[in-house]
Amino acid sequence: MNRLIYHALSSRPGARLELQILLRQTAKAFGVEPPKGAGRSAPELLKAYAQFTSEKAVQAIQNGDDLEALHQKLYQMACALGSRLRRWLRPEDEEDCLAVIILLYRNIGIQIDKEAPGTFCVRKCYFSAFYAPEVCAVISAIDQGIFAGVYQGGTLAFRERITEGHDVCRADFR
Repeated sequence: MNRLIYHALSSRPGARLELQILLRQTAKAFGVEPPKGAGRSAPELLKAYAQFTSEKAVQAIQNGDDLEALHQKLYQMACALGSRLRRWLRPEDEEDCLAVIILLYRNIGIQIDKEAPGTFCVRKCYFSAFYAPEVCAVISAIDQGIFAGVYQGGTLAFRERITEGHDVCRADFR
């Protein structure tokens, strides 16, 4: 794995850059302009991202928008980001892919662990304070896309979610 890029992403400026990119690309998938991010710290950007994605998903649900089409847009955007990170970081094996996932998610306030082969557990999720269950279901398309991009394919399916009252999120990746 490209350790230089990995360590750059591990830094505060790297986390801030990751959030700025994620915010811009997610806004594009929603078909709107992103909120202004200039001068914001990483924690401020993270909060803005959580509020923005929650607001846009609620609007889509309330407006009766085609949620499957939105899911596809969010998934494709995130898959492209995950693929780009894969090209930059060049993970050599599944263990390296997991390290990339853990880093990316740590930068956005999510503690994710591998429980068993193909099973992931989210023990802490910053977004659970902002998302209702139906919003989480819409936005999870981004998680599915990131995983598919970093791992070069595969399907992430959630079995449990914190937003649905569980202590943790559990997902299977095949």
